[in-house]
Amino acid sequence: MNKNDIAIIGGGIIGAVIAREVIKQYPQASVSLIERQLCGAGSSFYSAGVHFPRGISERVREMSRHSHDYYQPFVDDGAPFYFLPMELVTGKAHWEETCSNYLPTAGFVLSESMNPLIYLSEDGGQVVLRGKGAHYADVFALIQKWLPVLRSSVAVREGLRVTALHPRPGGYDIALSDDTVQAASQVILAPGPWLAEPAWRERIAGLGIRVKKIVAVHIASKPEPGAPLTIFHDEDAFLVPCHSRGHWLFSYTCQEWDVLPGETGPLQARDLAAARELLRRYAPALAGEIRDGRVFCDAYSPSREPVITRLDEHLIFAGGANGSGYRLAPAIAADVIHLLTQTAF
Repeated sequence: MNKNDIAIIGGGIIGAVIAREVIKQYPQASVSLIERQLCGAGSSFYSAGVHFPRGISERVREMSRHSHDYYQPFVDDGAPFYFLPMELVTGKAHWEETCSNYLPTAGFVLSESMNPLIYLSEDGGQVVLRGKGAHYADVFALIQKWLPVLRSSVAVREGLRVTALHPRPGGYDIALSDDTVQAASQVILAPGPWLAEPAWRERIAGLGIRVKKIVAVHIASKPEPGAPLTIFHDEDAFLVPCHSRGHWLFSYTCQEWDVLPGETGPLQARDLAAARELLRRYAPALAGEIRDGRVFCDAYSPSREPVITRLDEHLIFAGGANGSGYRLAPAIAADVIHLLTQTAF
């Protein structure tokens, strides 16, 4: 039986950042990272990887600020980051209230100009604000960039499903799909949308977290250099110029709940129709170029704030990132480290 001080279950962006921070905080600890697929191949693979300095609450805004600062040094390190100008579309009657959801670093100012592909309603009820602090990342590529360094300090185990978590004195025995068992003093559960796994389903049921389908469509039109990220705040949607892939991406809010990873299926006609209907209000030319996209899912908490909590003395849950796993992963990891520092192991 392998024995670890800390075992992290889930190798998406949240688990990967937690692993990075754990070995910084505890360089002498034995640490393992267990992923049922390849690291980054779950929801992180499908993620748009968009960051903008926003939060629905003071706590989430503080988490967004922490993550914003965390990612900045990687820009000069050859990481797959792409900085973007940012514009915000919202109602004229409440634009100041809307801006209160964003960090001061966004620096929003009212603007007379905007993305020439975007059209506002003729009644003059909307305004455009220009800001800064946005980027997108290839999340899967970022995790792959980190993996070689992680492997020098972390036992990375891919393609293995956790079949059971058995409490033991001083920790847990983690049963794996290859019939091996790994012991750990502290287990950090970062499963993304895989909430229904028998190994932990009952342990997290009381958290009230649900899984929602996420749809992002691709627009077969190449963005111009300098094209901005456009946030349609009142619609909870955004339009991203994916320069690295040569197309636009449009993400809108889908309300299909209690889905399972692997069962969301491919894009449906209704997904494309919903995206076209919404985008047609603002960018009819782009709406007509929607042809394909991506479907995945993520875990959403009742409060719409990430959940980082101790389930017992040896088990921590970190998730429910509400579609913002990439954007908030560094702050989630910081909260995990805080919980670990309160426990001797």
